[in-house]
Amino acid sequence: MPPQGVPEAHEMIPAQRRARIWELLQERRAVRVSSLSEDLGVSEMTIRRDLERLEAEGVLLRTHGGALLRRRMVEEAHYLDNVAANAEQKRRIAQRAAAMIRPGETVFLSAGTTAAQVLRHVDAGLEARVITHNGGALAEAQHLALEVILIGGRYRPRSNALDGPLGIDQLGHFHAGRMLLGVDGFDLEEGLTTPTVGIASMERAMIDRTRGEVVVLVDHSKIGVVADVVICGLDRVDTVVVDDGVDAAVRDELTSLGVRCIVV
Repeated sequence: MPPQGVPEAHEMIPAQRRARIWELLQERRAVRVSSLSEDLGVSEMTIRRDLERLEAEGVLLRTHGGALLRRRMVEEAHYLDNVAANAEQKRRIAQRAAAMIRPGETVFLSAGTTAAQVLRHVDAGLEARVITHNGGALAEAQHLALEVILIGGRYRPRSNALDGPLGIDQLGHFHAGRMLLGVDGFDLEEGLTTPTVGIASMERAMIDRTRGEVVVLVDHSKIGVVADVVICGLDRVDTVVVDDGVDAAVRDELTSLGVRCIVV
């Protein structure tokens, strides 16, 4: 019979290893089975079992060859706090999205700081129509040839956006050839999510009235974030514009789902 306490010590080894995997996920947001195996000195099969256990606990999402951190978002962030977060990545994403708007096109633009910043990068002489409930977009639209239509409703200072039945009714008068959609949460299984029912309803209505491409604008900090209100699944998304901090495994998964992935 092994000495007293040895079984307990052996039982703690997997727990300690999973705790270290969790720490690494928090640091890196995405991990590879091969690198974890090397870092922790155990087989890849052992790492896969650990990831299966952690996925069952809801703290990560496994991908081909690795895993992504999964985080819950319980309330909407303050708009002004989001302006400074990942500013360079958002700038590149917004600049690339601005280049997608074509002359004469009607575009739906979602709430959020990245979406608002798209108008900062639009050519001043471009003649197109942008329909939005994003209050922050108005400051960026000055001195542009764009026709900007602000969809009305209840103003939400925290998100600097409008929502409610009035706005959804107004959206019923339009179709768009493209939607540019910034998100709070982006998860390979849960899709696009937000903590706010009203914002989700507005943007779901926009998606439903988009005849062309739905383009999601997402920086690496939003990957693996899940809020309680679903906007849509990834089956409604045509293209995702991401920064180069998004793990290659995520980009590969998106491609396998038929979503075009543009890295900036």
